[in-house]
Amino acid sequence: MRRKKIYIANTSGLGNRLETLVLAGMIEDAHGHAIYLDWPETDCLTIAGTQVGSIPWWDRIGSLKLRDFDQRVLQELGGVRVINLRGTYGPRELQKSYLQATAARLQPHPHISEAIRETLAPYAHRPAVAVHIRRGDFAVAGDTYDANASRHPAPALWWYEHVMSTYVRQFPDVYFVLGYSGDSATLTQLKNRFEIVTLPRVFDYQSLLPGHLAEGHPVVDMFGLACCSSIVATPTSSFSHWAANLLGVRAVAILPPVRTERSHPRFGVARLWGSVLLDWRDAAERGTGVRLIGESEPLPPVEPAMTHWL
Repeated sequence: MRRKKIYIANTSGLGNRLETLVLAGMIEDAHGHAIYLDWPETDCLTIAGTQVGSIPWWDRIGSLKLRDFDQRVLQELGGVRVINLRGTYGPRELQKSYLQATAARLQPHPHISEAIRETLAPYAHRPAVAVHIRRGDFAVAGDTYDANASRHPAPALWWYEHVMSTYVRQFPDVYFVLGYSGDSATLTQLKNRFEIVTLPRVFDYQSLLPGHLAEGHPVVDMFGLACCSSIVATPTSSFSHWAANLLGVRAVAILPPVRTERSHPRFGVARLWGSVLLDWRDAAERGTGVRLIGESEPLPPVEPAMTHWL
């Protein structure tokens, strides 16, 4: 009998592909498919129980290109020999039960773990807040941030400055671990105002699309951000979601409300550890689970960065 296989190609950013990996694990357990990854990160990110490989021409014949699916479709996949998987959403509760098992499969290269530890070691006793700023293919707000104004909205720099300034006022010794995609020239303003630490690339990396362009490396940034107990996130970003809610330290995610103005910026906190991407989107787009912080209200405690789990 010919072996059943799932192929996951490099068709999106790392966060979305990790969501696809969750779905692959569900199919693997249900029907015995082997998982093959054609990812640019396989040189620096070990994913237990998977193999490296792109779909050959002979497996394309009769294969199923599968995107999001429900429980009924999942049950029917046992008869499909080759699946070209590109989805991010499956049966919600079942998908949730596979998140931590999938996260446990991931192991960054020892050089990456060492680089993160060495970069953060000089700040070992100081409070650390992670900041993930996604640009590129996200629509950056003007003077008004509206979570429902576009498919992938992103707060403007003024929102991040407001949040970071609030943290500096309450925790004067705080520093910020920054992960960023887009034109790095726009970060000059932040670097002039705040103490910012960026992580080394360690490995070379070629972005799939211009919208994913970054000076850093996605694996290094994701695992570095996940060392912090507070993460100022990009709403709806699956990259922020994995760093805040699935890897490393149980973090508090800092998010804008569904709508906020530059003239009166607001933000809130969400504790969504172990949540699915749909929960993350609900928090960003509907404010579900996000508790707004009052202007004179104390922020959640901030811990030093923790690297023991790497």
